Amino acid sequence: MKHAWANPKIIIGNTATGDYYYPRPQIEANIWEETQKGNHVLLAAPRRVGKSSVMQAMLENCPEDTRCIFKNIQGVQSETEFYQQFFESIVQGLDKFAKGKKWLADFFKDIIIEEISLDGTVKFGEKKSVQYVEEINKLLPKIGQQEVKIVLLLDELPEVLNNLYKNNRRDEASSILDRLRQWRQNPAIRQHFSIVLAGSVGIHHIVKAIEGRTADINDFGVVPFEALTNAEAADYVEWATKDASVQYEEHTLRHLLSKINHFIPYFINLMLDEINKMARKVNNPVINEQNIDSAFDSIIKNNDHFKEWKNRLFDYFSVEEAGFLNDTLIYIAHRERINQRQLYDLALKHNKRDVYMGLLRGLEQDGYITEQGDHFIFVSPFLQAFWKRDNPVFDHE
Repeated sequence: MKHAWANPKIIIGNTATGDYYYPRPQIEANIWEETQKGNHVLLAAPRRVGKSSVMQAMLENCPEDTRCIFKNIQGVQSETEFYQQFFESIVQGLDKFAKGKKWLADFFKDIIIEEISLDGTVKFGEKKSVQYVEEINKLLPKIGQQEVKIVLLLDELPEVLNNLYKNNRRDEASSILDRLRQWRQNPAIRQHFSIVLAGSVGIHHIVKAIEGRTADINDFGVVPFEALTNAEAADYVEWATKDASVQYEEHTLRHLLSKINHFIPYFINLMLDEINKMARKVNNPVINEQNIDSAFDSIIKNNDHFKEWKNRLFDYFSVEEAGFLNDTLIYIAHRERINQRQLYDLALKHNKRDVYMGLLRGLEQDGYITEQGDHFIFVSPFLQAFWKRDNPVFDHE
């Protein structure tokens, strides 16, 4: 009897949740430890490493005495809309406590709340303007008085701040940062309310562009969030392909990992998916090193997988800064690396002598490059191959 083809347990693009989530227990434990101390947490890690998946896992495994609320705020377009979502998240968290239900209605005696939906949207019964900042200022101290704990997981705040900044609404972005700092530092809620922020870009770069400094986020507890180790990557492949038709022997697994090199779930999933498709097309689950090489080349030809990395340079940096960074990445893509002297010469060419190292650190934080001795190299062979393919002509001296 012919067996049905079984695909690997992977998700590409969307947040991995439930059975598709590869547990990151140490990262989760570090976040919980910070929140239990009454601290607020910043997950300022490169994109595609799995931050959103970890936050979703925390939502699904919240301690009994705590209520976790997850909000992806990427689509927020204004300061007022941000405060509205912040306010509604707190209300949603309190609504999940039995004791919270008893006093919510009384607390909002001037605002009739008809319904709190599953996604946290609050339906007000009166057609009146709600002063969200004022209501938040009154509500936060009440959390502590009720002896409850709320953890607000906010995804993509840097995206919101950057969009406001780019749309000439710097004052609104600055106001959000100021309000968040005031609320975090309110001693009345220290043990009862924690914010966990995550973003796929260098939040420090954005905050500095808005405020001229990064002091507004220096009070966050920073939880390390790195790519998988070689051993973890091997375990991930075994976990994802446990019941799949395509299996990896020791030599094919070793070759697979050597092609990926930088082990974030997204890159691993791209390879597992492409190899699976190729094998299924010829109805042969047995793979070799040539199949793995072919899968890598096929992925690189699909610019949709990686062009967002390039687009983000021009979204989050000025035209001049992005031009310098892009030229630096083109140089590394063709020459394998760039040393301090070569980097300085390139910075002079772009008139970025006084700021170029800060810009390079931004690329490091966002997972493009890493420093190796006195050189900078690409973190991922995928990104290097993409930049080389996207910029095939190289004319630097």
